Amino acid sequence: MNQTPTTFAELFAFYDDYVKLLYSDIQTNNVLPTETLYELNAALDHISRFYVYGESEEHVAEKAYSHLKRSCLDIFKLKIKRATDQYDRLLSVDISIIDNGEFERNLHQLYHDATRKAREARRREGKITEDDKEAVPSFELWEPVYSKCIDLEERFFLSPKVDWARVRSRGYTLKTLILGIVAGVIASGIVGLLIGICNSEYFQGLLKKIK
Repeated sequence: MNQTPTTFAELFAFYDDYVKLLYSDIQTNNVLPTETLYELNAALDHISRFYVYGESEEHVAEKAYSHLKRSCLDIFKLKIKRATDQYDRLLSVDISIIDNGEFERNLHQLYHDATRKAREARRREGKITEDDKEAVPSFELWEPVYSKCIDLEERFFLSPKVDWARVRSRGYTLKTLILGIVAGVIASGIVGLLIGICNSEYFQGLLKKIK
């Protein structure tokens, strides 16, 4: 949609194309920011004024649209936040062992592209004025960000290869721990043996002869 809707038909077309899809995605994770609920309630309140107070359909549709836009922007920002959490959790695993490091390189590239585009979208969003009659310019910038966040989740965060790397990393950790314990026991044994030799009558006798 390139223009602000002036009818309910256009308003609900925007709702069906954008809001419902974004809302459904966030809802599947049982997370919905309070700000988004506030914007959706505010949009509904404006629509009710057409029927209760007789405000014009064009005026009501424009006002409701502005709140629906903000609800989408809230969800976009929540999506990049979740992607950042997933990225950090991936880095807690030694993913460098996957595909000879190619998996990790692609993850870094994808995440950095997403965050760079998100920063650009936020800057563009800050230039929007309340009386702007055009559709939110930052939408065209947020959409690829959203797509990259989905890509990060499906291709990387939910990849079976990560589970394999996690198990493999734990195996290395356990092996290192066991080797450390064995080395410690051996070292303690050697030290004890040396102390025993030094305290023996034979060794003490040798020391007296040397002196």
